[in-house]
Amino acid sequence: MSERDNLPRWTGKAGAYEAWYLTLTDPVTGQGFWIRSTLHAPPDTQPNGGIWFARFDPADPSATFGLHEISTRFDCSHEAFDVAIGDLEVPGGYAHMASGVAEGVVRGGGHEVAWDLRFPTDLAETYRLLPSALYRGSMVPTKPLAPNVDIRISGTVTVDGQLLRLARAPGQQGHLFGTRHAERWAWAHCVDFVEEDAALVALTAQRRSSPPASPYATFVGVRWQGQWIRLSGVSRKRPFGLGVWHIDLSNRRYRLTGRVEAPPMALLRVRYQDPDGRERWCHNSEVASSRLALFEKGTAGFEEVAILESKGTTHAEWAGLTPAAAVEREMVEVEPAPVGTGT
Repeated sequence: MSERDNLPRWTGKAGAYEAWYLTLTDPVTGQGFWIRSTLHAPPDTQPNGGIWFARFDPADPSATFGLHEISTRFDCSHEAFDVAIGDLEVPGGYAHMASGVAEGVVRGGGHEVAWDLRFPTDLAETYRLLPSALYRGSMVPTKPLAPNVDIRISGTVTVDGQLLRLARAPGQQGHLFGTRHAERWAWAHCVDFVEEDAALVALTAQRRSSPPASPYATFVGVRWQGQWIRLSGVSRKRPFGLGVWHIDLSNRRYRLTGRVEAPPMALLRVRYQDPDGRERWCHNSEVASSRLALFEKGTAGFEEVAILESKGTTHAEWAGLTPAAAVEREMVEVEPAPVGTGT
């Protein structure tokens, strides 16, 4: 399933974007990493690829940084999950992501980073956060998939000459595609809770619309005791602010309530663009925390059955139309190497 659900959905037409990403946390140092390969097809210029890397250091927040380089050199197979951005034979960044593989290099902002990571695939079914009907048609502008929702990642990350060896770092590999980003959203993922063997995938988003503004639709999946619990809700009130997201959802059998949070010093400000050039500002943290209580309905009503607590191992983001001034660090836009340079 992971192979099929990672195949590119881009047909070569303008007005689309696509992303493949890894999020992971090193269990030894607590550092979090966010790695993306993207395709971007604007309506009025040639398509391009993007190389994205971010490192989050909870021990020294000043060492948190991110790099993003755009390249006109990209290749993606429609027969297998195999996406390459840039070219190793010419100056500039390079990223390759495929089944079980993520490797690359990028330089800028006073930093030079490289990664060589491996992860198992096809361990479980792809997790689809949205209801099946929303993956058809154009009702939602972005469609998220988690082909490898709970994996252990091993390999190396080198930052400014310092080699970090990763062994079974908990994380996920995701894939999303669409025509534009949501207007505002919050997202979270965690597979490393303090006491519970569980997984969390969550999204709340507002679609672009004319006044009155559309409501926020929230979808949460919790894997607990080997089964996925799906919860959803719609609210006119925004359930999140910068670095804080309150979750309170229930169905006939379960209720989940609690919060996902990250202080401004644990966030990195990132500029996204729709294919039409419209901007969103994403505030991401790969060292966020969460505390959520899971209740199951019994004879006396809802009874607490689990506490899902994560200390610095939740991956999360908060996004909207404007950059948050409280977030000091911003992803560096690396100047791309001139086309045709190199040997």
